Amino acid sequence: MPKAVAPLEHRALDRAGGAVSILSLGTRRLAEAGQQATIRVVREAIDHGVNMIEVAPAYADGRAERWMGMALKDGYRERVQILWQCCAYKRDYKTAMLQFEATREQLRSERLELWSFHEVNYDNDPDWMYDHGGLDAAQEARDQGRVRWIGFQSEKSPHIALKLLARGFAWDVVLMPLNPFDASFRSFERGVLPEVVRRGSAVIGTKPLAGGAIPGGKVIKPDDALRYAWSLPVSTTLVGCDSLATLKKTLKRAAAFQAFHAGEMDALRQKARITAGDGRYERYKTTQEFDGAGGKAAHGFA
Repeated sequence: MPKAVAPLEHRALDRAGGAVSILSLGTRRLAEAGQQATIRVVREAIDHGVNMIEVAPAYADGRAERWMGMALKDGYRERVQILWQCCAYKRDYKTAMLQFEATREQLRSERLELWSFHEVNYDNDPDWMYDHGGLDAAQEARDQGRVRWIGFQSEKSPHIALKLLARGFAWDVVLMPLNPFDASFRSFERGVLPEVVRRGSAVIGTKPLAGGAIPGGKVIKPDDALRYAWSLPVSTTLVGCDSLATLKKTLKRAAAFQAFHAGEMDALRQKARITAGDGRYERYKTTQEFDGAGGKAAHGFA
């Protein structure tokens, strides 16, 4: 079995000793590259020390999960933790459980380590999660030992994440967009991150490259954006890699990571602030371009 070439820093994901590599692999864009690319990139990531990979029923119309199941054969499943995005967008018990069972079958796995509610982006999502039984489904799966952690992913507006947190459930993990632009516009870093840390939940950073806006390097360099994200109090940062070349670049950055000091972090925030204030680089907050079709349909949007 191939061994990791370069060690990646690991951080705690819970108080019981669960640890995760600072780089986690997202598969939404990867799935668009096809079956062979998905299998190759997933295995390459695991061989180089990545021990958490995200997948969702909605990615590539379900093909991503099937290809992930292929990639995790031959002992790879035992070396990685699955971050599963529940795409039951009406937040109901029945659909959530059906998706959960289907994903376990696709991945040939009795257990999915992290159940995350995908795209908690609408103001009534927190209410639906309680009223429609979706949260009950996740807790039932955890009570049965088929899930270890329960979390949610929110990227539209801090007030929605805070509304869900205020309902009182002890979330194990919260996923949120964290990058230099976020600090100056509808900021999760300023508004949500401190509250999650105060509650003792783990944080997984998303959108470190602002949904693709940063790779152009016009304002912030990709290297600095990733280093910024890892310098925050996060357990890991979810990075989408759509090719082997992109994965290798990202692995190199993760292996070489050294935290920015406070002054360097402030300097990057100030550099981004000039253009961050109108949200032009965080369109997942200001438009529905990044929202999944299932979520939009569930909430009555064409």
